[in-house]
Amino acid sequence: MKGFTKFVSVVATISLIVSPFTNSVFAEEDITNKEDLRKELIVNQLEQRSSELIYYQNQFTSTQAVATEAVYKQQINYNRIHEYHFTTGGGIFTVESMHVDNYDVDYFIYEMNSEEIMEPVDENYTYDLPEGTYYLVVMGYSDEQAPYEYKLSGPFSTQPDTVLPNLNITKPASEEIRLAKNSSPSISVAGNSDAIRLSVTLNEEQEVDLNAPGAFTYDHLVLGQGFNTIMFNAMKLGGNSVTALYSITLPGVSRIIGWDRYQVSSNISRTLRYWGFGSSTVIITRGDLYPDAVSGGPLAYAEDAPVLLTKPNSLPPSVITELENIQPERAIILGGTGSVSTAVESQLEDMGIEVDRIAGKDRYVVSASIAQRVVDYWESDTALIASGEAFPDALSASTLAGPAGMPILLVRPKSLPAAMETFIKNNPQIKNFIVVGGPAAVSDSVATRIKQLRPGASFERIGGQNRYEVSVNVAKYSMENYGMDASSLTFARGDLFPDALSGAPLANYFYSPVILTPANGLHEQVSRFLTQHKAEIDHMYIFGGTGAVSPTVEQQLGGFIR
Repeated sequence: MKGFTKFVSVVATISLIVSPFTNSVFAEEDITNKEDLRKELIVNQLEQRSSELIYYQNQFTSTQAVATEAVYKQQINYNRIHEYHFTTGGGIFTVESMHVDNYDVDYFIYEMNSEEIMEPVDENYTYDLPEGTYYLVVMGYSDEQAPYEYKLSGPFSTQPDTVLPNLNITKPASEEIRLAKNSSPSISVAGNSDAIRLSVTLNEEQEVDLNAPGAFTYDHLVLGQGFNTIMFNAMKLGGNSVTALYSITLPGVSRIIGWDRYQVSSNISRTLRYWGFGSSTVIITRGDLYPDAVSGGPLAYAEDAPVLLTKPNSLPPSVITELENIQPERAIILGGTGSVSTAVESQLEDMGIEVDRIAGKDRYVVSASIAQRVVDYWESDTALIASGEAFPDALSASTLAGPAGMPILLVRPKSLPAAMETFIKNNPQIKNFIVVGGPAAVSDSVATRIKQLRPGASFERIGGQNRYEVSVNVAKYSMENYGMDASSLTFARGDLFPDALSGAPLANYFYSPVILTPANGLHEQVSRFLTQHKAEIDHMYIFGGTGAVSPTVEQQLGGFIR
């Protein structure tokens, strides 16, 4: 599962956002996407436990006559998941909710063998289920306990069990906890259950079997800095189970290091995997030049993909190792063969990875092609504009571009490249433009030309006296208009591009601003921003080793953790 509690709470936040622009990507799609993502996370958990589920299903026997209907009645909140096992030889099932218009609870039917969510065949919630093993999965959307009662009717092949295992957790004391700054990273769990099998998992990495049935305790879960998810799962014979989710925040500063930019990108990807992030796709881009890469942040977000840096003619060893760990099916290369050679493409193909290259005669054509993919994915009506002649403003724009589903359009300081003119003409739905950077980076003449192409278009500018102030102002804008907050922040050196480029997907994952910093001391605008938000800050990531961002900066940042 994807860092369950933090991730889904972010999605929930997105669904409540009111965009400053009408018809924004946030306005309609994410309310549905929130539910779909939650289902996806639960399915991931079921897949991981499939062998255990089958074992405990097979241990269950019942002497009762097989019923034709089952009533599932309980209470549930956001931090619990209820899973009811049933089997059928195939046939028509119906689900009736006895609580009308209960928007705090939802369910879905999951088939174990195909690992698919079953869809109703009509508006009466009728399901045509093939022979197989299924789960009725119930999930809550409220912080408070909400009642539910579902009646499932159909030709069961075994007696359906409507009783869940009991799971009483006394430690942690509440479902969301923020420890004091400088607390010990070790945490205890305790409680009791009548389950036949009980486990606790920390951040999808450390799984421990607990005593069951009866009282349980475990004293050695070691938290990481920042956000942690503890997941309890209690299962009874027959397979019915309860999952309980706890969010534990350990305040502090984390640094993602490497001996070079390539290993930093690999270690950022590894951190994302630690949180359960990732799909079957990776983004590959040249690590010693920025032009093709700086537009790629929103594409990486859309694809749930890390950004891995490569040398022009060969994949670095650290990146090869990370690819072997990820085992992706597809790699999107940003830039033509002059940026990333066919030799790299061959290396990827030899690893069994399908290569998808976004190329063009120059950075502007590549940027336009990336932008088109982002627009096709999100159907956004808003685009960000940044200079193609320098990297800082485009990197700062990634803070907003990914989560908001906006493409980044690279332009010349005083003119709109032909590729961007074509893109704007081909996408009449884009009527709002946000310029990132001051007039020296992107002049007003660029806006004038866009207005000629798109009469009535709206423009905003997020500027600043320098790259550090621009990054802070983008963070402020994102927080004021798009629901971000300062609970988690990310930092990268502002006069070098690689670490911020690789770090954008991690920042987007935590819905966090990317803030640029000088190597040896915080800029005054950054310090002022952190002072204003000190009461909110739980965790910070630094991208890069001490040669990129000095220990002095790390110490200064630690002083702003509440």
